[in-house]
Amino acid sequence: MRKHFIIGCGFRQYASIESFESALSKTPKTEYYSGICVPEDKMSHKALCAFAKKLHLPIYGVKSDAISGTDTPTKSSKIINIRHTGSVAEAAALSIFKTPARLIATRAISDDRHAVCAIAMGVDL
Repeated sequence: MRKHFIIGCGFRQYASIESFESALSKTPKTEYYSGICVPEDKMSHKALCAFAKKLHLPIYGVKSDAISGTDTPTKSSKIINIRHTGSVAEAAALSIFKTPARLIATRAISDDRHAVCAIAMGVDL
């Protein structure tokens, strides 16, 4: 079975393509990526779409109830209050998989602090 590497992203409305690039550049490199995963309500963000297009990757949306309650290594009290998980990026990356997956990179924060990326690896999307 082929492994999938998913980029999970969390971001503020003012995130730019440079924000996403900065956050991803701080994660360990993988052989390839299978897609980008974000909360459903953020799928159409202009800079996110430009980032995905630049990387030639699909964007997968995850429902809020799949993200909420997902146990993540990072525990941001602000995000726990808003999204009911410790890290949107980590939870989104993990939540897209139908079978257990693991994080190979916890959240990395962009230089402008407007975006975070995490990487999960699993088999069954």
